Amino acid sequence: MVQQLLAVFPPMLLGAQLILTLILVKGDICPGQRGRIHKLLPVLAVMWLAVASLRIEAMIVVFAISYFYSQVQTKKTRVQGPLWVLYLANGLALSYVAIGIGEQPDLAAGISVFVQIILLGALFAHLLLTVARTRLQAFHRILPVTGVISAMLMSLVILLKAIGLEEVTLTQATQPLLIGFALLITSVLIWSWHIIVSKTVNKVQLAVALLTLVSATTFSQGLFVL
Repeated sequence: MVQQLLAVFPPMLLGAQLILTLILVKGDICPGQRGRIHKLLPVLAVMWLAVASLRIEAMIVVFAISYFYSQVQTKKTRVQGPLWVLYLANGLALSYVAIGIGEQPDLAAGISVFVQIILLGALFAHLLLTVARTRLQAFHRILPVTGVISAMLMSLVILLKAIGLEEVTLTQATQPLLIGFALLITSVLIWSWHIIVSKTVNKVQLAVALLTLVSATTFSQGLFVL
């Protein structure tokens, strides 16, 4: 179970890194917001360190993120720091995930990992941006909408995989499949709740949504190894 959970981390971290990089490079953020985003980089490094328990290659991503963090300010700053190191960390993370996609047993499993980059990455990035108290209000709508679309894609991929299973195998997988679907729908609903009720998003809401979505993805992982 722990291995299945850790297997979900790389695509999630890659997606979050790409979004944070986009904001740090192109986002209209004030010095205080930049510093607060920099403060969150150790979270990514620690999670990649956990992934290294599965494959030691993840350590090079840890080193790249840690080095970039050591070169930037965590207080108010307009200095972007050595962005080439951040690009390198993203490239290494992309390579790690791409290798993982290539090792999947079939096309549906590979597509599911790719969709996780968008789905989990967007939600994790949304949580980090909310913790950093960024004022990029557009992302509070763009990221949940991205999540809804990618959740629909994930559902289609799961159905594609289920159709190809033998009847006996599918019967055995029905319960975890239904649980996974229920958790997926619940997570997206929680994630988008601030839009539905026209309220301000909060980090507790996003943390619960992320835990639910990670659980849904972990349940679904078992289907792709059948």
